[in-house]
Amino acid sequence: MKDHTTRTQSMPRGPIVLRQSGTVETGKETPAVSSPERKIHLAQFVIAAKPQATATAPLTSSNLIQPQAAPAAVASPAKTAPAATAAAAAAPPWAAAFASPAPPEDSSPPLPAVVPIRPVVSFKATPAVGNEEALAEIKRLKEQLANSRASLEQMVQAEAEWVQQRRLFQTMTESVSDLIAMTDRQGHRVWSNPAYSQVLGYTPEEVLGTYALLEVHGDDRARVEQALNQAVRERSFQETEYRMQQKQGTWVNLKTLILPLLDAEGHVESMLLMSTDVTENKKLSEALTLASTEATAAGMMEGMARDFDQILTNVVGNLTIAKNLNGPHNAVAVRLNEIERSLQRARDLIAQMFTISPETGSARVRVALEPAVQEAVAAVLRGTMIRAEYLFPRNMPEIEIDHEAFSHAIRNVVTNSVQAMDKGVVRFTAETITQDQLSYRPDLPLKPADYICLHVQDQGHGISEKSLPRVFEPYFTTRNGSQGLGLTTALSSVQRMGGTIQIDSTAGVGTTVSVYLPSTHGGAPAYVPTTASTPAPAARSGTVALPKPGKKKRILLMDDEQMILDIVSRMLGHLGYEVTTCTDGSQAIAAFAKSKSTSEPFDVVMMDLVIPNGVGGQDAVHTIRKIDPQARVIASSGHLDHKVMTDHVKFGFSAVLEKPYKLEKLQQVIETVISAPAV
Repeated sequence: MKDHTTRTQSMPRGPIVLRQSGTVETGKETPAVSSPERKIHLAQFVIAAKPQATATAPLTSSNLIQPQAAPAAVASPAKTAPAATAAAAAAPPWAAAFASPAPPEDSSPPLPAVVPIRPVVSFKATPAVGNEEALAEIKRLKEQLANSRASLEQMVQAEAEWVQQRRLFQTMTESVSDLIAMTDRQGHRVWSNPAYSQVLGYTPEEVLGTYALLEVHGDDRARVEQALNQAVRERSFQETEYRMQQKQGTWVNLKTLILPLLDAEGHVESMLLMSTDVTENKKLSEALTLASTEATAAGMMEGMARDFDQILTNVVGNLTIAKNLNGPHNAVAVRLNEIERSLQRARDLIAQMFTISPETGSARVRVALEPAVQEAVAAVLRGTMIRAEYLFPRNMPEIEIDHEAFSHAIRNVVTNSVQAMDKGVVRFTAETITQDQLSYRPDLPLKPADYICLHVQDQGHGISEKSLPRVFEPYFTTRNGSQGLGLTTALSSVQRMGGTIQIDSTAGVGTTVSVYLPSTHGGAPAYVPTTASTPAPAARSGTVALPKPGKKKRILLMDDEQMILDIVSRMLGHLGYEVTTCTDGSQAIAAFAKSKSTSEPFDVVMMDLVIPNGVGGQDAVHTIRKIDPQARVIASSGHLDHKVMTDHVKFGFSAVLEKPYKLEKLQQVIETVISAPAV
């Protein structure tokens, strides 16, 4: 680009218009010659004052921004005076005739030098008609670009949300305790969560691609398959419960929700199985059902045992009288003794039936576990080919128990073990269960406390899986000739002492019975006898000594059963006592008060403890003691675990007498009470 320099003596007036020819004109605004035109506005000038006229700065690309190529030439508006003089001197003489007259000399002061600053250029273009389609295409492309950008932003946001949801799903499925598995439409597993592997014992790789019902119990599989088919057919969720085998061979109870997953067309493409392990809940439910069954059976057996006890008392009473009248040395006496032994076994059965009844617990004593267990076990293993092995840790806490009820429970448990094996070892071990450890055993229906657990492990044939849930049911047995009350009465006795019993068994391997009892801390073991007297020499001989002639002792006998009143009255009469009978505690109080007023008091009062729909001996004794603080009162009952029978002195009685009565025992207790000093 060429630079054009213009010298001038005066400032141009008006805007400078740059046309396509490249010339610069001054003066008024000139309309555009061609389109498009470009107008250049000088935005700012810096004026530097000088004493003489100077040349303007060259109009170059450095101080003028030009959108197109620079103009070809710039015309000078006028020359300076010295330059004009020199041109005239150089011209030929004949040129003067044609020369223009010189302009008048300008007397105005010289203008300052003009230094232009970089101008601000604005463009105003009028597009050609042919470019409209291009502009429309550009606009369309811009819109597509904007739409693509918006779609891309939506995809990025959706991807972020999906990652968050996937992380949330992973956290939920890994932290829940429920078993979750996904199968294809044919029921083959394609995914499972960690709980599925933890509960069943299989790794995800081991179950991947396998049939989801492969480990289901054979008895439950048809029901589960029916639920699966129904879920696919109806496209709705189904719920079912079944047993599933773990890798180690044990079984768990699962409650499963089957959810069909549909594709875009509404067809079932996969199944979601969400299972909850309800094994412990099922055990607890069975225990509650068993408790309800026990309560019902207890009420029935208590009534039956009471009736049977009355009959047995009558039979034993007559038997003892017959033995005493006949004498001890003859053939009839031998048969009578056999009858008496049979009646004794019947009495033991009644004792078991009363053990199940929901009576209040008897008095308890603190004992060391190992000697109490050894005492009960020795009576069962005597005469068998089975030996006991005891592995008890040192410094075991003591237990607070009803001694008779505990021995009875242990004997029944060990009897079951003996009946399950011909020879071998029954192993007894024990451990302490703290309250913190108990919190991890929701299957144990026990109150928060410290416990001692006694394990009785035998080497018998075991109990089948089908029979195991029913072992505590009354009268349930798998052996011919068995009564089916051993474990039932054992559980009832242990429960009344605040404990429970659990049984684990494997068919062909053996059975382990775990007895849980509350432990105590401190205090010395003690054992309190449950009767008030010791056998007299006459009791050991099998016959009784008749009373000496003289004034007869008077006895007040109270029982609600007329049959017992009759037989016991004959027994007491045979022993030489004068007997007055009544059927209720209120009648006994009235009779005793009347005897005191007539100066013919009763020497002994015998009262039954339990009178249905009436006043029993436990309530009547307090009134009798108020009438005569030195009254001699004997408590009588067939409920061997009744609290009065184990601690009669506390309730105001002088002695206790168990039903059914034996003549020698009856005489022994009455004579002991009469001969004892008055309290």
